[in-house]
Amino acid sequence: MARANIAATRAVLPHVHPEGVDWPAVRLALTAPTRRLADGQALADILEEGWTPVLASVHREIDLWQRADETLGPEAVLRVLTLHGSRTESVGEWWGSGWYETAARRAVARAATSGSLPAAVSAVFPEAEHLADTAAAHPDLLDDTFAWITEAVFKEGSLLREARLPVPPAMTLPDWAVRDLLDMLRPDSDEHEAPAADAAFGRP
Repeated sequence: MARANIAATRAVLPHVHPEGVDWPAVRLALTAPTRRLADGQALADILEEGWTPVLASVHREIDLWQRADETLGPEAVLRVLTLHGSRTESVGEWWGSGWYETAARRAVARAATSGSLPAAVSAVFPEAEHLADTAAAHPDLLDDTFAWITEAVFKEGSLLREARLPVPPAMTLPDWAVRDLLDMLRPDSDEHEAPAADAAFGRP
């Protein structure tokens, strides 16, 4: 299921643009009979008789969002989708969100520092930094390591809840939105303040 969720996110992302969502392309990407996971398996083959109800569910959801697009306009729907996808508990803590990348890197760093990385994981990734990069960006390409990183990320969330620390919502923005945000934050009248804005976003 985790690999399928990541594959769905990857399939949809190319069809989300500043002007709105290309719903026909999203529909095609999510319902294509040849749709595959990162390891090459076809979803239709994995789900067998379960593929038909999945397709029906996808069509219902896309129909709903297309009607909203026609009623509210593409810009409003894009904003709603950003909030809906990034702030809900089940989605906001999973791959594709800023929270997931942060948690994955923390989990790897914690295990590497404590020496608790499983031997099988260390054998595949002798460098913790390489493991962190892969776990954050392409966890579905991992084999047995995927199960370990999934559990480790879950534990990171549990540690936050046990400490009763606030868990801020992680907002995931596409590149174009980040550029627009930087342009808004960078003052036009004072060029001397531009480096401060860049530094705040980790830009050189």
